[in-house]
Amino acid sequence: MHELGIAMRIADITSKVAKREGVRKVTGINVDIGELAGIVPDLLEFSFKMATKNTSLEKTRLNINIIPATAMCLSCEKQFAPDGFLTVCPVCGTFECNITKGKELNVQSIMSGDEPIE
Repeated sequence: MHELGIAMRIADITSKVAKREGVRKVTGINVDIGELAGIVPDLLEFSFKMATKNTSLEKTRLNINIIPATAMCLSCEKQFAPDGFLTVCPVCGTFECNITKGKELNVQSIMSGDEPIE
């Protein structure tokens, strides 16, 4: 379950940014996860609760935004939603396609009250 390691890293990043910005209470963390990132959102939320138990982040909400995957054909330049990492262009049938979105994992912002810290 690599989600625990990711949750611990999110908590670490959040704590460092909050300290640097002089924030005493973090209420939420907004995270973007690509649908092909190999991360199970429910497991990440559960792991985040475990990683922050008995810390200043214990009551912090983890808000997960799923980024849909997109791919682009290198031959005909058609953009489309892939079925996975190995995909075929629905227009020309080539396997020469790049995933352009859907693999990301980013902490977008940290919330203190209603104010984002980006």
